[in-house]
Amino acid sequence: MLANAVGQKRIHWLTHPIREQARSHNWISVHPGFFMIDLYYWPTGNGLKVGILLEELEAEYRLIPVNIREGAQKQESFQRISANGRIPAIVDHRLEAPLSLFESGAILNYLADKAGRFLPPAGTAERQKVQEWLFWQVGHITPYLSQLQLFKEKAPEPIPFALDLLNAEATRLYRVLEQRLAEVPYVAGEYSVADMAIFPWIQPLRQGQDLADYPHIQAWRLRIKARPAVQRAYAKGREVAAGERSLALQ
Repeated sequence: MLANAVGQKRIHWLTHPIREQARSHNWISVHPGFFMIDLYYWPTGNGLKVGILLEELEAEYRLIPVNIREGAQKQESFQRISANGRIPAIVDHRLEAPLSLFESGAILNYLADKAGRFLPPAGTAERQKVQEWLFWQVGHITPYLSQLQLFKEKAPEPIPFALDLLNAEATRLYRVLEQRLAEVPYVAGEYSVADMAIFPWIQPLRQGQDLADYPHIQAWRLRIKARPAVQRAYAKGREVAAGERSLALQ
């Protein structure tokens, strides 16, 4: 089942299918005049990146844990919000008709655009640099590093071909990031949603990497770890599932 909300807050309801669905599952309670964002979440690399942005924005939101270790993401009720059956997903109740979104990159772009922070304006070269690195994270960092972790941690026995391939790709990706951070303090120049997306996925111990080999990544990680919003996001993740390996801040 979907777990109880973390730090539950009361919100105002209009008659709308998404709101009625959530109310029917006791995911929220009703109080007039309060609007918020619901974040359907588990503290993995993908879940943490949206949590970081919401904390950076100081947004009013509520975590609704979706225990992917017990298969909660497969529930039909959740899949009506996240068609792909994966976390994270959000429902933005601040709109007259609530908006549900899945896919972490789409969520980061939407929330940053709405707030006018951590994503430069449309049509600017600066925005395209953020998008470039955000899509790099979505298209390369998550798929390859998650598969590496899967084969290292959960395969019944080592599969040398897969491990060799994925270890080599992890090293290549770390070198790409290291080279970029040798040129700029953050991947798109200034701190942005691209950094928030990449940061939770750089987990050196799980990925067979030594940060001593990547001094610019190490310095970047220290800068981001020191941000109060990042500390809050990870603390909330530990409230949900303290044993999740993605929560280790090396």
